[in-house]
Amino acid sequence: MELRQLRYFAAVSRHRHFGRAAADLRVAQPALSRQIAKLEAELRLRLLDRHARGVSLTAEGEVLLARAEALIAEAEALATESRALRTEPQGTVTLGFSPSVAGLFGGRFAALCLRRYPRIRLRITTGASPVLESWIHEGRVDIAILNGPTDPRHFLLAPLLEEPLCLIGRPGDPLMGEAGLEPAALAGLPLVLTGPPDGPMQRVLIAAQAQMGQAFDVLAQVDTAAVGVQLVLAGVGPMIDVAAVAQAEVAAGRLVAVPIAGLQIQRYLARAKGRAGSDAVARLSSLMRDCVAEMLSEGAWPKARTLSQS
Repeated sequence: MELRQLRYFAAVSRHRHFGRAAADLRVAQPALSRQIAKLEAELRLRLLDRHARGVSLTAEGEVLLARAEALIAEAEALATESRALRTEPQGTVTLGFSPSVAGLFGGRFAALCLRRYPRIRLRITTGASPVLESWIHEGRVDIAILNGPTDPRHFLLAPLLEEPLCLIGRPGDPLMGEAGLEPAALAGLPLVLTGPPDGPMQRVLIAAQAQMGQAFDVLAQVDTAAVGVQLVLAGVGPMIDVAAVAQAEVAAGRLVAVPIAGLQIQRYLARAKGRAGSDAVARLSSLMRDCVAEMLSEGAWPKARTLSQS
């Protein structure tokens, strides 16, 4: 028994006529009749009663038709799924974010990705920007959002956004009532700094201190913004970071974020240069850019603006 024979039998049963079934199937009527006769011979059953106006199903034919239609539907579903496997991106893609970006962006992007590309499986890992850079080189991360400035010689970079560095403190603390600040206004403040000493944010602050000719008074250096926020809330001192790291606390009125003029970090979508990525990686790269653009248009990434390609 062949699936083709079952399709032929189902067509004849549907049309109740060999000629009309042959036209629908686009086969010669004698060939169709031979296949139905062969099916009946193999099953040792009479499936159709032939008469002058066409055919009708025997009791055995009615039973076989129900089973044949189920098998045909299953075969068509299998063919559709097989075609989808060839056209829909699939596989596991590893994404790298800093902890603050993961908290702000990771959940929203993961939900969007799984709706758009249900056959892609995500692995999300977090680390400081220098760590993510090394993981991209080692092939441990497929796509990352890096903080800049970043050396474009080492990565395939797509600009995402730019965020001003802010002085983040409690309402009522010095300078927290200002609309904006110059870097020189921070002189003498006991500051909390976040991130690794070799990270992009530290490079921006070092450049600012060199331009001022004066060093900031660093009271504490912490690895993550989450720890920095806790120190600020405890009254240790204000911190310098982007507003997004304290979004919840600012929204609740527990903290205030005041932009510092001329100090900003950029965020780039980064992939390894010289390494061919899968279709899934390419699709997710595009989707990440779309998701960031959507967040910027909604104001969901605090104080951020689009970063143009330079």
